[in-house]
Amino acid sequence: MKINGVFGDVKLDRMKQLVEVEGEDPAVAEPKATEAAREELIQTVAGLTGVTVDHYAEIGLLGFALITDALGGVNVCLKDAVYEPLSGADFPAGWQKLSGPQALSFVRQRHDLPRGDLDRVTRQQSVMASLAHEVISSKTLSSPGTLGRLQDAVQRSVVISDGWDIMNFVEQLQKLAAGSVAFATIPILREDGWSDDGMQSVVRVDPDEVHQWVSSLLQDQDEGKTEQLSYSPENTTVEVVNGTDINGLAAAVSQVLTNKGFVPGATGNHEGAPPATSQVLAAKSDDLGAQAVSKDLGGLPVNEDATLPAGAVRVVLAADYTGPGSDGMDPSAGIVDPAAAGDTYSDTGEQSPPPPPSPILNAGSDDPKCVN
Repeated sequence: MKINGVFGDVKLDRMKQLVEVEGEDPAVAEPKATEAAREELIQTVAGLTGVTVDHYAEIGLLGFALITDALGGVNVCLKDAVYEPLSGADFPAGWQKLSGPQALSFVRQRHDLPRGDLDRVTRQQSVMASLAHEVISSKTLSSPGTLGRLQDAVQRSVVISDGWDIMNFVEQLQKLAAGSVAFATIPILREDGWSDDGMQSVVRVDPDEVHQWVSSLLQDQDEGKTEQLSYSPENTTVEVVNGTDINGLAAAVSQVLTNKGFVPGATGNHEGAPPATSQVLAAKSDDLGAQAVSKDLGGLPVNEDATLPAGAVRVVLAADYTGPGSDGMDPSAGIVDPAAAGDTYSDTGEQSPPPPPSPILNAGSDDPKCVN
């Protein structure tokens, strides 16, 4: 199922039924077909995520511009300078404050991005996180003028489900810490897949993996683990040392972690006596990067090494290591059975490794995370 095609397909089918079969006037049938499409989209998203959807808000790209101007601009940060004339995106690297029209160009760009539409989604989430930060700030909630401009922008550009008072919701947000509002992208299998008819490029996902991922996010949220929600593997550099006699093991495990989104550090052989057990080392045992590396390598123990700087992790591989990459290969790549995997794999039978996970962006900072 192609999720972003659900709305259009259902609306078209419903319009045909109402107009051609039941004989309704197209002007009368249009809102009915649109409502049916929205309901189907809501159910589809709920089915994919395993989460009940209580409210629905639909915002077009123009809405980004109107709401941005209503709040006096939006703060973003780019890793690299951008010039892409098709979208009008022309921005320097680093932190900057965008006007409404600039924000529209920022979220519209889809060409010349390292990860294509995935980076476009991250751009949109970056703007939404910054807008949420502005909405929750005391200067917005205490300003009748700003709230009035925001209400006008929402009324002009946002479709809201029945019974949801969005401005009352905005006022309730002041009870939230901004860091509790986060934007995330579901894990994907590959970004270069094709639809079943071979006509459209699609991003493929595993529904079971999505369910587990969403459940984990909600558990972290319920337990108040806002730092875990906003952690991204790109914040951690991982060094891997090989304490075994298996050639290439450190490089294989390093590649596994790189494919997970961690920054690759040095690889090499362990110096000194062979280590007794495999482990993950970090300055603090509760380091989020170390915990994430441990999880991705099968639950290795995490121990402290005060000589390591913040943001750095060292993986020590011993003879007991049986986790990902232990056979000297990255399990997310290699020759597989294409008949069993469907078109998750390339025509040559080689599996494309999944792209690194997108960062989770929260609304808790005046200094936004830099994105592509």
